[in-house]
Amino acid sequence: MKIRSIYALVALAAAAGCQTFEKMDEGLGSLEGKPYRAAFKILGFPDAETKIDGKRVFTWRSRDTGSYTVPTFNSSTAHVNGQPVYVESEGTATETYDYHCKIDVIVGSSGIIELAKYDGNIGGCEGYARLFPRNPK
Repeated sequence: MKIRSIYALVALAAAAGCQTFEKMDEGLGSLEGKPYRAAFKILGFPDAETKIDGKRVFTWRSRDTGSYTVPTFNSSTAHVNGQPVYVESEGTATETYDYHCKIDVIVGSSGIIELAKYDGNIGGCEGYARLFPRNPK
């Protein structure tokens, strides 16, 4: 029963990841060809603005890093006077995470979005993906 639960959780996480990236692709794609303020209405004000080759680039970033402790369980077998002795021990391990996302919206001189792209992982981009309407067009 436990194995089925683990498989179900893995499948659910994979589906959530696909939905996050699909929403990012659809949402950012729907911004292309629109005035740059359309991005502001959905994503809020950007974290940075730069100029590259006569184009404005608006950038949104999110990052959350940290660590947490998880229990560990180890079993081993030792032999004492030729007899096997089974030993189980408990401990802890530290796991780290790094959720990040960066969105760049490239705007031409006319103020129209020419390209919108992102880079990151599910944990970082999920918050942005939630901001896009269901079926953007």
